[in-house]
Amino acid sequence: MVTKIYLEKLCFHLPSLGYGVLFCLVPGNIVGAISARRSFGGELNVQSAYYILAIMILYSGLLGIYNVKKDTRRHRKWMLRMVVYFAAVITARLIMLAARQIITVVGGYYSIWRCDEVMNLLSDPIALQNAFPKCVAPGANPTSIWVAVHASTRDGPLYTASSVRAVQGMTLWIATLMHMAGVECYIILTESANQTRLGYVLEPLDFTEDSTMYH
Repeated sequence: MVTKIYLEKLCFHLPSLGYGVLFCLVPGNIVGAISARRSFGGELNVQSAYYILAIMILYSGLLGIYNVKKDTRRHRKWMLRMVVYFAAVITARLIMLAARQIITVVGGYYSIWRCDEVMNLLSDPIALQNAFPKCVAPGANPTSIWVAVHASTRDGPLYTASSVRAVQGMTLWIATLMHMAGVECYIILTESANQTRLGYVLEPLDFTEDSTMYH
């Protein structure tokens, strides 16, 4: 079936399209790395996870393109890695949905917020005064004061957002490790079905030019 698709829909797997994907991927990862500085509070564990993931994606994509005309087996492996790494953020989001509920039940988890961020989500002046008096103290500068916000999905938007911020770095690292292990297992398990390049057509390992099976 895969070979049939390659033969009949070759335009979907031309090298030019691969270069186009890589061309879009490079600026996309650069912009993502810049956004990581502020994403989910810009905590270092979140930043480092995004940066490492971006490096892994770009490295895999570049090696995949490099090997497209040299070694189809390596090309396939590196492109598989690139696509799987790219999807790690989706898995991280799914893990986050469960993780924020878990830390709510366990209790005792906090994340650090700037006062102006807190005031953006907690507009009730009485609640703000009771929970974060430092933020509304006379002469206080909300942009330079940081407070600990309880992480809980049961106490309103601010605390729900805090629960997401508290687990985000962990979910990214766990998802990245899961995807790394998963794609390597897949590559090992499908090694016997790996393919070699003949022209623009990918053929199985036992293919011979005398064979008419795919013609």
